[in-house]
Amino acid sequence: MDRGKTESNTRAVVDRLYQAYFAGDPHGMLATMSDDVHMRFLGRGAFPNLESATRFLTQNTSLLTQLDFRIRSIVVDGEWAAAIWDESAITIHGAPYENHGVDVFRVVGDEVTVLHENNDIAVHRAAFGRVTF
Repeated sequence: MDRGKTESNTRAVVDRLYQAYFAGDPHGMLATMSDDVHMRFLGRGAFPNLESATRFLTQNTSLLTQLDFRIRSIVVDGEWAAAIWDESAITIHGAPYENHGVDVFRVVGDEVTVLHENNDIAVHRAAFGRVTF
């Protein structure tokens, strides 16, 4: 596949994943992922395959309410993509919360093989301590 097609494919897969996320559809997110996906959410845990990613995305208790998650930019370079984001919300403890970060993806074929969510872990830990799934 030439670079242009690879990049447009990567963007399309990442867009599908975020469409499912914004629709509150964890199964739609999972449908974009390979069986051997490596997913990591900084401050929450690492999920080295689709089975563990499924448990996290379908059984994860949200730590935030009234979430306003904003994607500021998506940069694509071949099969790699990075989404720069920020968010504001109310924690489950009732406190205001703001954070920012970048999600890093690798898309091979039509599947996400890597999804690493990176945030300001100091902000996360100040709000929640060391929370893992």
